[in-house]
Amino acid sequence: MKNFLAFIAIVTLFSIASCSTKFNIAAPYKNITVIYGMLDQSDTAHYIRIEKAFLSNTKSAITMAQTWDSSYFGSLNVRIARINQLGGVYDTIHLTRVDLDLEGYPKQPGAFFTAPNYAYKFTNTLDPNYTYRLIVSNPVTGEVDSAETPVIVDTDPTIFNVSDIDDTGLNHAGLDFHSVIISNQDMLSFSGSYVAPVNFSFNGQTSPVAVSEFIIGFNWVDSNIQTHTKSYHSSNDDLGFQALLAQNIFTYNLNNIDMYSAVKSALGTAPANTIRLLGLCSLTAYMSTYDYSFYEQNALTQGTGLTGNNIEPSYTNIKGANVLGLFTSKGTRSGYINIDYTTVDSLIASPILTGANLQGTIY
Repeated sequence: MKNFLAFIAIVTLFSIASCSTKFNIAAPYKNITVIYGMLDQSDTAHYIRIEKAFLSNTKSAITMAQTWDSSYFGSLNVRIARINQLGGVYDTIHLTRVDLDLEGYPKQPGAFFTAPNYAYKFTNTLDPNYTYRLIVSNPVTGEVDSAETPVIVDTDPTIFNVSDIDDTGLNHAGLDFHSVIISNQDMLSFSGSYVAPVNFSFNGQTSPVAVSEFIIGFNWVDSNIQTHTKSYHSSNDDLGFQALLAQNIFTYNLNNIDMYSAVKSALGTAPANTIRLLGLCSLTAYMSTYDYSFYEQNALTQGTGLTGNNIEPSYTNIKGANVLGLFTSKGTRSGYINIDYTTVDSLIASPILTGANLQGTIY
């Protein structure tokens, strides 16, 4: 199950795969614009990836993939228009093209070119009182592509609230999933909610959020009892997506066996002469829009890979003649919580964690 942190890979998949549903693979070369943008209020910089889907009946796709000008436009005018509640343009933000390598986001090595690694950037604080309209103009072709998204508030816990992070009493108590006899009957729940603005309206929707994802991160220290060296480790357990949320509320229920198994899967078997000490767990909740929910539902319905009827879902919310992609927003809430000591003692004694050599905590 891919998560929101990996969304940047979508643009690459669109670039090499979506052509089967949008144009004839035997047609002469033409430019297909591929746009990806995921705005997040808590980010200090926002990036929009804009590339070409390359296709030619005279050149090898492998060769073209290694040539940067096959995937980037020479000149584009990229801007964000902030739309007020009456539907008028409040102001316009012009985006600057930057090299993501220099921004700290290098492209992964592979068959595709790795440099340059362009995206379009702006640093304005996102204001939830406006809708953000992306406008991409190509002065060579005259084509104008556009898409809109609301902003999801994630800097105010009274709006986007995650119980185990924001409830002080619950957070201090820690995660309790201890069992004398581990069974499927005992449950641990993670929940959160979003308060939509009064009279919110976007494409007929009454809330900016429609889908959630929740991730638990287990953190621990390996301590070698002979060399006295320590190394820090972490492993994430993705609890998956929940779509079309009722009343903007999500709840993830896990039984104790699942939690014990998740800890075991994270730690694995201890290396020789090594004891394990648990650290705080990280909790990360994401909420995103109806557009992302529709994208994800298309992926599940159509299937992907060799057995799917499409290599990549054809859903796109970008308006234009020759364009694919996704421009939307997400909210992110993250924090830390301990595992209570009764549960830690239970984990140490559990046969499920035999070989993990868990000895205690670092907190």
